[in-house]
Amino acid sequence: MSKIVQNSTIYIFLNFFQKGINLLLLPVLTVYLTTNDYGIVAVVVGINSFLNIFYLLCLNASLNRFYYEYKGDKLKTKKLFGTIITFVLIFSAFLSLILFVAHKWLIDPFLDSIDFFPYMFLGMISVLFNPVFAIFQSAMQAKQEGKRFGKNNFAFFIVNVVFVLITVLGFNLGAKGVLGSLAITNVLFGFYTLGKFGKEIVFGIDWQILKTCLRYSLPLVPHSLSAVATNFIDRIFVNTFLSTSLVGIYSLGNVFGSIVLFIATGINQAFVPWFNEKVKKQEQNQIPEKAKLIVLGYCIIALGLSFFGKDVISILTPKAYHDAWQVVPFFAFSAVFNGIYYFLVAPLFYNLKANGNRIIPLLTISTAIINITLNYFFTIKYGIMGTAVSTLISKMILAVLVSLVYKKFMKINFYVKLMMIYAFSFFILSLLIFVNFEWNQFLIKLAIYLLLIVIVFIMNKKKFIELSTTFRKY
Repeated sequence: MSKIVQNSTIYIFLNFFQKGINLLLLPVLTVYLTTNDYGIVAVVVGINSFLNIFYLLCLNASLNRFYYEYKGDKLKTKKLFGTIITFVLIFSAFLSLILFVAHKWLIDPFLDSIDFFPYMFLGMISVLFNPVFAIFQSAMQAKQEGKRFGKNNFAFFIVNVVFVLITVLGFNLGAKGVLGSLAITNVLFGFYTLGKFGKEIVFGIDWQILKTCLRYSLPLVPHSLSAVATNFIDRIFVNTFLSTSLVGIYSLGNVFGSIVLFIATGINQAFVPWFNEKVKKQEQNQIPEKAKLIVLGYCIIALGLSFFGKDVISILTPKAYHDAWQVVPFFAFSAVFNGIYYFLVAPLFYNLKANGNRIIPLLTISTAIINITLNYFFTIKYGIMGTAVSTLISKMILAVLVSLVYKKFMKINFYVKLMMIYAFSFFILSLLIFVNFEWNQFLIKLAIYLLLIVIVFIMNKKKFIELSTTFRKY
């Protein structure tokens, strides 16, 4: 348990720092970036997320999965790391060449009014060099070396922030500064990875290992594409049917509401290798209770973001961004359902004999199709509010679908109904932000929120104390 407690803390903290750079620099970025600039960055980053899937081919998942199979053989472990790194380097260079030559047909249609040069070109530089660093970090996760993972991510964050401050504040480069800073940072850490990781791997391709890894990872590509589509296709629709400026406002609300997702992703990064280890030792019975408490924690945080998002956004950002608060509850609780999904999908990823990794794409692709359909109609009819609602509905459906099948792959009884009730109940409560009270609205929200926290603590006091004891112990 010490590993998951320690590593979860590190991953949450660093995941927030790296992925939450827009949130941490909110007062700066929203002053020096127009809503159009912010929208350009959001669209390019969204497209990059799709491209990353093709560049990595989900081989980072294979690394996490097979490390424990090869752990006892140091040479084979080095070949595992080296095979994946070597293949990704070659494949990334090949794919970048194709995309650059054929960008008018393959990429430009998704950019709409955004120019390929310099915006998407800078994005492609990031995509070319990022997969190597991503594999390196996945290796650290698989080995449960949370501190080393944390140092790398923190260094990435600091370097990126420094470049953003120089280019955006110093040279007033706007969206070009943000995307250029990310490109430079990815180049630096790509070469850093090759120098640092090179001592722990055997460069070259072991075709048997590669075949095994690809057999596991390729079925996950549609799953990952579906997940990215669910998370980022909304920005493409807003940019196409509404405006790039509205993408900026929408994305700001997404960044703020997705704090829960940063936390859930951090916990999941530690949870997956810990889960794999526990299942191998047949010690998975302790997992469901902790998952239930963690989901309850997600709900409390999501409600706080929903209740006070409007106040914080109004304080930190210029008036042009103030409408972003309206989509915060939908993103915050989308992340809660995503957190539930993370727990429930782990048995499917683990069970290779039952082809769990081949079932996942069926669920995520179905959800992505629903998400794209809802986004298309809701964005046109209801604007960014319709887009946010589409995202929430899609995440709900995905969590429900996984809850219906996970037991077929592993005998583990998650408190599914209770976790769903928590999420739905807290979300309904979050909609109070759209009600205009005659009294001081902030004080009413604060009173409700504090009262709810007290009630939740009293009802779960013993369990929270046990969890707290675990943290103090380690």
